[in-house]
Amino acid sequence: GIYSLSLILIGLLSAVLLSFNIVVEYKDTKEQEKTKSSQLEKERSQPGLITSCDTLHQEEGSEMYRKGLAVLPNVEVLSPLVTRVLGQNPGAKTLQGTNTYLVGRGNEVTLIDAGEADCRSYTNLLQDTLKSSNLSLKSIIVTHWHPDHLGGCGSVKKFLSENISLCSGDIPVYKYPDSMDDMIAPGLEITPLQDQQVLRVTEGCTLHVHHTPGHSDDSVSLHLLEENAIFAGDTILGGSSGEFANYARYIASLHRMHEIGAARIYTGHGVVEEGGVVERYITHRQAREHGVRRALRELDKEAGVEELTDKVYEGENIDPRLIFSARKIVGLILDKLAEDGTARKTEGGLWVAI
Repeated sequence: GIYSLSLILIGLLSAVLLSFNIVVEYKDTKEQEKTKSSQLEKERSQPGLITSCDTLHQEEGSEMYRKGLAVLPNVEVLSPLVTRVLGQNPGAKTLQGTNTYLVGRGNEVTLIDAGEADCRSYTNLLQDTLKSSNLSLKSIIVTHWHPDHLGGCGSVKKFLSENISLCSGDIPVYKYPDSMDDMIAPGLEITPLQDQQVLRVTEGCTLHVHHTPGHSDDSVSLHLLEENAIFAGDTILGGSSGEFANYARYIASLHRMHEIGAARIYTGHGVVEEGGVVERYITHRQAREHGVRRALRELDKEAGVEELTDKVYEGENIDPRLIFSARKIVGLILDKLAEDGTARKTEGGLWVAI
């Protein structure tokens, strides 16, 4: 009987201790969440700090801020013709967020790229910017179909329809056509852009359209003639290297941009770059291509994309979230090498130098 009673008492004591631990752990967790939330709110309230349109972006924006990524003001006048409005969607791939630009002289402006769909913090920021600067939006030009550039067009047009003093009627959306347009922005009416088209945004503000595929099939670069500057979309990123869907077309587009000889590049993400960045991009990509060729030779065997990527990026400190992108880049370079006849893909999906 005493033995049974002891077991009961031990069981009750264990249950009490377990409950106490659960309560303590719960309180600790809630305190950590409260502290993290408070820190995020504090950082977001600082002037010029990255803000965002959902919790994921808030956390990534806060993380990048702590890591020392250049903090861009939410709104910044970059030249007499160009004002940047950050898309409020920072992340590993979007950097400080999508760069959207108000372009024009006087009170009428065009918006280049429109951020993500249903991003209230961005549309509020854009609306406040138009109001405070007494601007009227006359059109939207989209550099390519990706959701963080095309997706927000519907949201922008919706808030404009509720604030008709901020626009010139039902504004058109200009874009080089792509089969993905309807998926990203269903029901959005798009006015097609053409290569070499010239758009007069306002008096003394002219955009020359260049079809520069590679990052995506529909990517365009917009040459602002009065500044000799290029709105590059995601073909060029500020302070980072970009991604592409077709390496051969991407390199060709970089060479085309280099021939324009622009003095300034307004990037799709990140800081504004000087014109010399285009040549650096070409050099970097060609060096990466040589790295893939070298990895094939040094491995001297049939190898998969993962093994080749590890070899190519050996010694580089890659953000783990970008490993997939690195493998994609190597795979696309391998496709070009196959077209060039310097590499071959085996029936088993491995690669070997020729």
